[in-house]
Amino acid sequence: MKFLLLLCTLLLLACEKDHPVIKIIEVNKRMVLEEWPDSNYIASLDSILALEPVKKGKDSVDVNLTMNAFKAPVFKLPQSVTGKPNGSKNASTKPKNDRAAAKHTQETKPDHSAENFVAKFSNALSALQSDPSNKSLYKTVTANDGEDLFKLLRRTYGAGTQNLPRFYVLSSLQSVNPGVSLEHLNAGDKVRVPRL
Repeated sequence: MKFLLLLCTLLLLACEKDHPVIKIIEVNKRMVLEEWPDSNYIASLDSILALEPVKKGKDSVDVNLTMNAFKAPVFKLPQSVTGKPNGSKNASTKPKNDRAAAKHTQETKPDHSAENFVAKFSNALSALQSDPSNKSLYKTVTANDGEDLFKLLRRTYGAGTQNLPRFYVLSSLQSVNPGVSLEHLNAGDKVRVPRL
């Protein structure tokens, strides 16, 4: 009987060690590899990886989208907004003298000065972006009280600034003026603008 009791006790002690120990896996913590994975596990990983989409190689074509700042769209506002008469006039209204005729032909010719200003400004701005520490490429303008960036530009360059693309100018000048919030100017802020 003692033998049987001793045998049962040894079996119980032996069986206690056979229970698998479950380790808690923690995220982002390295664990020691206790045994190498078997070939079945590696084969299953290979089959999973074979189903993954393959990244495009060197043969793929990259698409680059760029904005052409020199051909920015120009929008014409209607008469109700501008308060000016529309460009389309009746054919019956003819100027009576030579001065009026010359003035009438000047009004009907397309105005390229706004497009020239946009091109000059864009060229000067891109040159300033490429070398922002070059003092010959910029001038510093002090903001007045209650003035935003485009009022400051209109005061500096004149009425041609209304044709500038707002987002392009704002983001480009922000890269040249890192310490100044161009969207919310305060009185006395120094803003670098391109020298034309």
